Amino acid sequence: MKVIPITPRGFCPGVVRAIKIVEKVLKEDRYSRPIYVLGMIVHNKFVVSDLQAKGVITLDNPKLSRLELLEGISSGTIIVTAHGASKEVFDKIKELGFNMVDATCQDVYKTHASIKEHLLHGYKVIFIGKNKHPETEAILALDKSILLVETLADVQMLPSLDQPVFVANQTTFSIRDIEVIIDQLRIKYPLLIAEDEICNSTRVRQEALIAGNQNVDLCYVVGDFRSNNTRNLVKTSIEATNTKTILIESVNDIDPEDLKNIKIVSVTSGASTPTHITKDVIQYLTGYLS
Repeated sequence: MKVIPITPRGFCPGVVRAIKIVEKVLKEDRYSRPIYVLGMIVHNKFVVSDLQAKGVITLDNPKLSRLELLEGISSGTIIVTAHGASKEVFDKIKELGFNMVDATCQDVYKTHASIKEHLLHGYKVIFIGKNKHPETEAILALDKSILLVETLADVQMLPSLDQPVFVANQTTFSIRDIEVIIDQLRIKYPLLIAEDEICNSTRVRQEALIAGNQNVDLCYVVGDFRSNNTRNLVKTSIEATNTKTILIESVNDIDPEDLKNIKIVSVTSGASTPTHITKDVIQYLTGYLS
């Protein structure tokens, strides 16, 4: 069986930066204890578990907002995750008297800045993103007038507008989905301005996957099920390359039954997946005898 490791894969610069920030806080006594991360620092359970073993407390519940996650804690240091948070959340952290450390990805902040600028100039803002994702949550909190589009069907539900329209998107969204949605938005709002906010790490990983999945029988995408960029790699693999694709969190999730009659398998991983996790998968597949 031939194994094709697709590159680039693994940690993006924003993830590396966020993890380094947490580790720096852990080392410095000037940050009061306990040390909390408001949400998963990045969407990967192995990264979170590693930091928890070092003393970090992760405040995480997919059903709760960032503001709700702050309830019930009274002292220490709060680290805002790479996904960002709303101004209301930042204000609440300061109001409660916590030390605060911001690990928001710079690509996310670029999107915030662009949206604020267009709101200031009278544009109606439409944001393409996953509902209830922390990045989307922070964007929608910038202004109550921002309209959210998650799927193509949502476009049909948008109102007629008599003001200029600006479209931005979640940094980890699917490139193909963005293109299709924007094409439909242009039909509804011919003069709209669209700014592609897909971060470069997400883009190159999706493009590399499309290029690498040529004549491949099976593709493994290694990552966390809560990672949006990981799920979009799976979606890209299936829809853009018509390849059987399986999302796994680690080598332990590989089912030998899936490898029967497989001659070529490709492997990639989400931008928040530790390199050693993917290496274990590649090593196992390389030594596998069907």
